[in-house]
Amino acid sequence: MSRIIPLVILVLFSTDSYSTANHSNLKFDIGRPGDLDKVSRIIKLTQVDNMFLPAEVAVNEGETIQFVIKNGGNHKHEMLIGSMAELKKIAKMRSMYPEKEHIEVHLLQLEPGEQKELIWQFPSAGIIDFACPLPGHFKKMRGKIIVEKK
Repeated sequence: MSRIIPLVILVLFSTDSYSTANHSNLKFDIGRPGDLDKVSRIIKLTQVDNMFLPAEVAVNEGETIQFVIKNGGNHKHEMLIGSMAELKKIAKMRSMYPEKEHIEVHLLQLEPGEQKELIWQFPSAGIIDFACPLPGHFKKMRGKIIVEKK
């Protein structure tokens, strides 16, 4: 049972209704894991105990980015990519079931001082949100990835 909820979330994110975001009536794909060989640049993000630094980054449509995320705070943090509606649903689920294991492909979990990488491809222009969905973190720990049209 403990593995069913993450599996359901993963399946939902792989369908069109959950893998697109709606911004200014423009539907677009939030992206997918990318290949290291296709990385065009590295973007560094730092998590502190109440925000991401920087909280907004710009990438180009079609670009594959290697995000290097460092937890510079004193608490465990996560980084989850998606539409704001998706992130709110997951944050709500996380507050209801804080001890459940979460394995979304676009989720990084970082202990204090830890650094991890996420390679992500952005096929469509639009705005993609990211946040720390942990209980008590979600309201302040948010950011945006602005995917600019080529």
